[in-house]
Amino acid sequence: VITIVLGMAGGEFFDRVREKSYEPATVPGLAACIAAPLVAYHYGAQWLGLVTFFAFAACAVTYIGARSLESNPMPNMAISMLGIVWIGILGAHGAAIVGLSNIPFVSADGIPLSVGTDTLAVLAVAVVANDVGALFVGSAVGKSPLRAWISPNKSIEGFVGGTLTTLGAMVLVGITGRSDTWNSTGDLLLLGLVVAFTAPIGDLTESMFKRNLDVKDFGSIIKGHGGLLDRFDGFLFAMPATYYLVSALQPWVTK
Repeated sequence: VITIVLGMAGGEFFDRVREKSYEPATVPGLAACIAAPLVAYHYGAQWLGLVTFFAFAACAVTYIGARSLESNPMPNMAISMLGIVWIGILGAHGAAIVGLSNIPFVSADGIPLSVGTDTLAVLAVAVVANDVGALFVGSAVGKSPLRAWISPNKSIEGFVGGTLTTLGAMVLVGITGRSDTWNSTGDLLLLGLVVAFTAPIGDLTESMFKRNLDVKDFGSIIKGHGGLLDRFDGFLFAMPATYYLVSALQPWVTK
């Protein structure tokens, strides 16, 4: 599912920038967006550097093979690598999280754990809680723009509301015991803080790019809500942060 979403999101990105007179290396770009999550799942996030190298080399060869400088290689290669890194490499960490389930982890009580899928589920709860909290609080009492030139509707009050909602959702996960991997309220709150900061950065980054390109949405696959990239932008920053957090904390060890 992650591979399909990233491939389609990459297609939305390259189609949109092409409409704005860029000439991205679409084939290497899409190949990288699809290959990155597959590599991360089967071999781990440490191999994403190799994917980045091959993608960069493929883009370089694409423009080296052009007939003249009119191909505008520098900005077009830059926009190609932007899509690859932003969507393919960052998003591939979601597959790396799922890939953790291939490793035989056990809890402190000796119970086998599916760390990857469990962590991805908790991450999804956190990101959705953050979006919902920011939307409702921002709509109700939002008066101070977070970054007015990027998105006037995103407010500081909404950011605070999203943070509190995310932390509340993580406490609820801990109280109900829905996660065998994240069994410490302290670890869950730390995850909540990480998501509360990274998900809005992902959202603002995508809004910034749309403002720069002068487009409303990157796609239209979801009627009234834009494309996949418009819906999953917060995950693109939250997934790498969560992957390295879970790798460092190993929360299933904490009682």
